Amino acid sequence: MLLKTMHCLLFIFLISGCGLNHNQLVKTKSFGTATEDLGKISEQEFLNIRNGIIEINKTLLLIDSSKKSNSLVLDKPTYASDTAKRIAASKSLKLYGELLNQLANEKRTDNLQSAAAKLLESSSTALDKELPEETKNALNTLIVNLGSMWVEKKKADAAKEIINAYQASVTKLADLLYEDFSLDQQSQGYLKAYERTAVRLKNASMKLLDEENQHSISEREHVIHAYTLAETAINRAKELSTKAQQSAMQLKTANAELVNVINNPQYSSDDIKNYAKQVQEFVNLYQVLSR
Repeated sequence: MLLKTMHCLLFIFLISGCGLNHNQLVKTKSFGTATEDLGKISEQEFLNIRNGIIEINKTLLLIDSSKKSNSLVLDKPTYASDTAKRIAASKSLKLYGELLNQLANEKRTDNLQSAAAKLLESSSTALDKELPEETKNALNTLIVNLGSMWVEKKKADAAKEIINAYQASVTKLADLLYEDFSLDQQSQGYLKAYERTAVRLKNASMKLLDEENQHSISEREHVIHAYTLAETAINRAKELSTKAQQSAMQLKTANAELVNVINNPQYSSDDIKNYAKQVQEFVNLYQVLSR
């Protein structure tokens, strides 16, 4: 889908049309800002989850003598390669929002070249393969041509092409985020892995805390730290899951509205407004729960 979008971009200069109206500009900006924020949070959280799992497993090694070096992989299942794929997907979502913001910006070309270049740079990773040389060369030429000649009607045409072409990709990204932030028992997502790891540490620390044998102050301090770390992680996962999944669901709904708005200048609903509100609530919560 990204490749299809890029090929569409190559024909933007051949398309004529009018600029976006007020309703389209407002909706595109609102959606772009919320999507950029959601991408940023997701990108950071996947790193946090991986680092959190490593820290929890390290603490488990400290308090549980039954754990050996060959029986516990510190970052399982959030391996570096799997995390990198999620980072790439989140970054593409963030850059998509950034590009939409620039296309709807009254300043016309401010940072538009930068936004397009960043999207190009992240595409190979997001697609998990190198772009064809002819596509990269054509896109590079297009980026160079973005400048004072990038008039309002061409920006409007670009926005329409991109929003229509990216609809399916945004829906897929939203589904992937929803799954990764799910705490359902059958989920194989990252947040569930984080919770499962924390539960193991909590059980091990509770077992030691409930033993009748007396521990030294130093030993007890390690156990209490382990219990606190585990309990905090479990509660954090529950809080994040709710807001993240709500935001992912709203992303799909808002994306559908944006497609309708860009194709029908008079179309309007509250889906994008609700999406922006939901993401802002997620941003506020995330700041409170930051590790």
